[in-house]
Amino acid sequence: MAEEMPAKQPLTPQLCQSIVVQSTPDPHKFAPDSDPTVVTLFDLGVVGARESALFVKAVQRRLSPWIISDSDVASSPDTTVQKSANSLAQNVQ
Repeated sequence: MAEEMPAKQPLTPQLCQSIVVQSTPDPHKFAPDSDPTVVTLFDLGVVGARESALFVKAVQRRLSPWIISDSDVASSPDTTVQKSANSLAQNVQ
């Protein structure tokens, strides 16, 4: 018998933001009252190429069963949480 894929939950803006924050090295630095249009990935520990690559892989794991290519995840240190979350919403398959 074929294995069933997990059901895709709706990819809401809140879920995208949560995936972005939880995929960073320091998610605890994003407080409930943090402004996602101001807080950058750098603020959450994505400080260079290594952390950016690890961030993208963590995002991809958390998005499963959704799929997104590496280049479609906004992941540079100066990217805001909101911009990165928007990149997920706009580019998942």
